[in-house]
Amino acid sequence: MTLAWDPSSEPNVAGYYVSIGTQPGVYTANIDVRTQTTYRLNGLMDGAPYYFIVRAYTATGVFGPASVEVSTRAGIRHYVAGDMTGDYRTDVTVFRPSNGTWYSRNSNGTTTGVVWGAPGDLPVKGDYDGNGLGDPAVYRPSNGTWYVRYTGTGGALGLVWGAPNDVPVQGDYDGDGRTDIAVFRPANATFYVRTMTGSAFGYQWGSAGDIPVVGDYDGDGVNDFGVFRPANGTWYLRHSGTGSARAIQWGLADDVPVAGDYDGDGKTDVAVYRPSNGTWYLRYSGTGANAGVQWGLTTDQPVPADYDGDGKDDVAVYRPSNGTWYFRYSASGTTGGMQWGASADIPLTRP
Repeated sequence: MTLAWDPSSEPNVAGYYVSIGTQPGVYTANIDVRTQTTYRLNGLMDGAPYYFIVRAYTATGVFGPASVEVSTRAGIRHYVAGDMTGDYRTDVTVFRPSNGTWYSRNSNGTTTGVVWGAPGDLPVKGDYDGNGLGDPAVYRPSNGTWYVRYTGTGGALGLVWGAPNDVPVQGDYDGDGRTDIAVFRPANATFYVRTMTGSAFGYQWGSAGDIPVVGDYDGDGVNDFGVFRPANGTWYLRHSGTGSARAIQWGLADDVPVAGDYDGDGKTDVAVYRPSNGTWYLRYSGTGANAGVQWGLTTDQPVPADYDGDGKDDVAVYRPSNGTWYFRYSASGTTGGMQWGASADIPLTRP
């Protein structure tokens, strides 16, 4: 694993210290890398989570402030949500219920159409085989069945896991780099998970009226259970790494939760999209800072993802009225638009 960082703009910088740990905020090793701004780490344990910070120091031994903590899981291939080609950028994809077809316009300019699904199915894209590419998959509420088409082998999976009113919440719940099958059952506010290794479990988290907002909020490479409660605008999160819980008030009753990694630290950030004014309200996990970004109209659908490949989710919306995607790229601050879809299509980005 290789770490890289931007050089400090402070004067009199003599070098950098890299601090490493296996728990957030707890560092058990400190490495003086001198003036390098990249460092290769060897001997890490495959499958284990690691957390890193970098600090600059002067010739007199005065340390500057720590960088934002970043995290990753060693030896696990990183999957960018919605990446169909393996270039670590989200590709623009819609699912057309009328003909069960997935239409993708890839970041390399190519286009594909894959028939996988039927009217009434819900698209549940993810990397179910762990090869770093998005697999077409649907959840069929009428029979509670997941149908997955593996990009790695061309094989397929059909698995009954859910009930008609369940909400699909697929994600990596065991940290092996593969998307696991999971549903949230509003009737009893319980998450039911079936990993791709065959294990299964349920966890009660939330109450009636809550919206599931799973994500990796602690950066350990494993999905955390979370719900957004519109009644009080509060996020209730349970961290997989420590088992601890926290509540964050962030949002209003009519806001749409849009959790994502907007600061690139490897942790999911709490965020909402407010249709009434087309504004995104972001709360960065790395610094605790927040931002408001006006981007969208009342009827737009938020589709945040990493479209420019910089490791940060970009603010983006899909406009059903004209089938157009509108992007605000985090890497450059520039904007763009792409017509790809029809009014009844379902835009896909996550997971």
